Amino acid sequence: MKKIVFAAVLLVLSISIWGQSNELLDQFLGRDTADVETTLLLIAQASGQLPLDTLPEDGYAWALEQKFGRHVRKLSPEDPITLGLYYLVLFKSFHVKGGGMFNTFGTPRYAALEAGFKGFVEPSSLYTDRTMPPYEVLTGITYVTEETAGGAE
Repeated sequence: MKKIVFAAVLLVLSISIWGQSNELLDQFLGRDTADVETTLLLIAQASGQLPLDTLPEDGYAWALEQKFGRHVRKLSPEDPITLGLYYLVLFKSFHVKGGGMFNTFGTPRYAALEAGFKGFVEPSSLYTDRTMPPYEVLTGITYVTEETAGGAE
């Protein structure tokens, strides 16, 4: 029951914060796993790097142009996003400073470990290559926006 309420709250917040159409978010939340291009679009929009009226394929193209783009190229836009890649893109997009290994190497593995250290991911589900459900994508964006808005970068 808590997951349903939490997902509903995230849906309302995400609509008001990002101005994304109900249809896109409904489709995204209706999936079993979060896809790469929509996830990247939501991160880029939340970090203010893409306008709110862009399409999911624009999120993928945006990510390819970033320093972490070499990790994005390994997946097609329709593939499920992995935990490590998700947190790498999220932390780099919001300029989140992490521990020494993450700051030095900046790989999906160290991004996932940093997310676990920060308490964004349950230790029991901290697997770099695991796929993510859509509600977890929105939860992660919420955690990072709250952390960066509070000045704790």
